[in-house]
Amino acid sequence: MKILNFGSLNIDNVYTVEEFVRPGETVTAKSHTVFAGGKGLNQSIAAARAGAEVIHGGAIGPDGGFLASLLEEAGADAGHLLRLDIPTGHTVIEVDAGGQNRILVWGGANRLTHAYLEDVFACGSDGDIVLLQNETSLTDSIIRRAHGLGFRVVFNPSPFPVNPDALPLDDVDMFIVNESEAALLANAAPGTAPATLLEHLHLRFPSADLVVTAGERGTIALLGGAEYVQEAFPVKIVDTTGAGDTFCGYFLAAACAHKSPQAALCEASAAAALAVSRAGAAPSIPQADEVRTFLKKRMFLQQIE
Repeated sequence: MKILNFGSLNIDNVYTVEEFVRPGETVTAKSHTVFAGGKGLNQSIAAARAGAEVIHGGAIGPDGGFLASLLEEAGADAGHLLRLDIPTGHTVIEVDAGGQNRILVWGGANRLTHAYLEDVFACGSDGDIVLLQNETSLTDSIIRRAHGLGFRVVFNPSPFPVNPDALPLDDVDMFIVNESEAALLANAAPGTAPATLLEHLHLRFPSADLVVTAGERGTIALLGGAEYVQEAFPVKIVDTTGAGDTFCGYFLAAACAHKSPQAALCEASAAAALAVSRAGAAPSIPQADEVRTFLKKRMFLQQIE
């Protein structure tokens, strides 16, 4: 089983600050670092490092060659990238003293065409996973066409669509969302408990598998009609950028390897924990052996406590 990921490729400009900039305020950043990023690239790297066969569908500009190289180094197939004459997409990311982030995205070259979609779809077959977020163009077309071709459609709606009702969401087979996205998708109030969000989402999308991540409070999921809960692994938080993408990639890689839902959630949570303990998005994504070592150590500590 392969993963065809239609996703963004961005150049991340990360600024560390004591506190987030407020409206009308000017502050001096403590540091500025440039990283490879984009939710699509992060998720492809995570899935590939976890051992999945990944084909990335996306676009870069003349300044984005190093992003293609990173995909290839991680083990993903970057041979089908669309190369345009406009600058690669980029982000401006604030990271505060607590490791939390705020992100501003400029799409740049993340503009796909219908003809290009067909070229990437031709690399897969019935039953493969088509993964997408919402940082490229043609989100609606990707969902609709992938469903029609018999792919398993996995949607991570981030950034959240301005008009989600305009998307063919009934064609989505799995939603992977954080608490904020889950609340918006379920038309629930901010702060609604993850378990309640899961119930609301199931009522709206009764045929879809659902995964709701809640940061330090762990993850709750409805997979194959059964409910699963996975606690978060406590670590010192350095930067939460890319943590959700790491979770997503590792979770889907485990699914491709036919691991149990609980094992997939556990591995994905461990990978996300390692990611938040490091700076950057793509650079923070762990290798599979690091995740295995992390889990072995945690199991040993639990046994002696």
